[in-house]
Amino acid sequence: VNHQNLVKTGLEFVYSDLDLNYGEINYFTNTQNMVKQRNFPIRGSAYIQDKFESRGFIMNVGLRMDYNQPNAEWVDLANFDKAFFSAQYDPARAFSTTKAKSEVSWSPRLGISHPITSSSKLFFNYGHFKQLPTYEQIYRLSRAGTGQVTNIGDPTLQMAKTISYELGYDQVLFKDLLLQLAAFYHDISDQQAFTTFIDEVAGINYNQSTNSSYEDIRGFELSLRKSAGQWWTGFANYTYQVSTLGHFGTDRIFASPSQQKDYDRRTQNLYQERPIPRPLARMSVTFFTPNDFGPVLLGERPLGDWALNLLAHWRSGEWVTWNPNGLQYIAQNVQVKDDHNVILRLSKNFRISRMELSLFCEINNLFNSKLMSGAGFYDVNDQIAYYESLHLPSNEAYNNIPGDDRIGDYRRTGSDYQPIERVGQLETILEPNSRVIYYHIPDGRYMEHTDTGWQEVDSGRMDKIMDDKAYIDMPNQTSFNFLNPRQIFFGIRTSFNLD
Repeated sequence: VNHQNLVKTGLEFVYSDLDLNYGEINYFTNTQNMVKQRNFPIRGSAYIQDKFESRGFIMNVGLRMDYNQPNAEWVDLANFDKAFFSAQYDPARAFSTTKAKSEVSWSPRLGISHPITSSSKLFFNYGHFKQLPTYEQIYRLSRAGTGQVTNIGDPTLQMAKTISYELGYDQVLFKDLLLQLAAFYHDISDQQAFTTFIDEVAGINYNQSTNSSYEDIRGFELSLRKSAGQWWTGFANYTYQVSTLGHFGTDRIFASPSQQKDYDRRTQNLYQERPIPRPLARMSVTFFTPNDFGPVLLGERPLGDWALNLLAHWRSGEWVTWNPNGLQYIAQNVQVKDDHNVILRLSKNFRISRMELSLFCEINNLFNSKLMSGAGFYDVNDQIAYYESLHLPSNEAYNNIPGDDRIGDYRRTGSDYQPIERVGQLETILEPNSRVIYYHIPDGRYMEHTDTGWQEVDSGRMDKIMDDKAYIDMPNQTSFNFLNPRQIFFGIRTSFNLD
């Protein structure tokens, strides 16, 4: 517009043809769960933004409009309509429907950057952001082989809303390093979740998509960045954040008032999840050689234009609930193992006339770290057996042998399973199993029964068992326990300069 104002605007329009035809058919267990339907949703957006600059002061002011038109007729029935939701469903019968309404939302945004000195500045960002639910959550209507509804979407779902605040400080160090410290807060409402409707008498049990979840995230991050250099660039970031999550109402609705009362009395879903910090760290370093580095050989510089990038991340494990003793007010009492990974990328560029050729190698999970996927459990009993075998920090919610294990710990590859069981008094075991090691609760000793009677397990052998975590009862579907093996990719990338 002028030397101080730069205005940007844009439009987006998306018309989708969704042909949903998927599900599960298991002939062995004679079960079926299928989704078959077609929808034509419309969504669009528009924005306008003005960037104002004056003497180093920068202000971005914008407004975004989001539009969502489900473009669908949807059933308008009571939650426990037996004719529609139970196995009595007749596909030839017509049911009451209503047209899903469209939604228009407006999202203001503001960003301010104010210089303090020639090498430092303060900045502030504020904005509203909307996120459309997945189309599966909106349109899914799946039925079992009996005709009973198992999952149903909701085209009237609202877009999840995030109100975000950020305040930060930038400082240039040694001319080519940028240090940034920022605090942030995100208030998230109308998040997508699921509510289960149960009528045991009528044979109704299905999940419905809802906007019943909320979350707030707050924390700070410290970053150090080197964006330019002849031999290397990189960044490092540490983020400390705390999340609080919860639900509006209950996640299960029963047709029976007595069942509803009992569930609401015992459930943890009505409690807000306690705020638990989950810090994370990321680092990326790229080493490279200049284009003209090294001697010329056959018109090329073999040592020039190489790049080696290392990308690493670490995040503290989440907290989950393990409460076999059924105590009230127990939630998020055991921690999952930390997540970490390193990715290496190596590339060499060649220029041939107007074509640029890049040969690259990428190694995901460079150190082949193992992360349990959770997909290896055959059923819930298999999962319980794994949880019970862990040596967890002492807690009144469970009776595990005390230790420092976390969810996700695993038995060392090649180690034979060594069962260990808790026992209060050895005399109460009428038929001791020589294969089992018994943890004697009163004195914390590990005992075994031999031909000569009870004796303490040799310390060297016990140390080996503990180091190998041989006592962990691993999930039975072993092929699915670790789904993140080291992966190596080779490739060629080409580009052309048309100037």
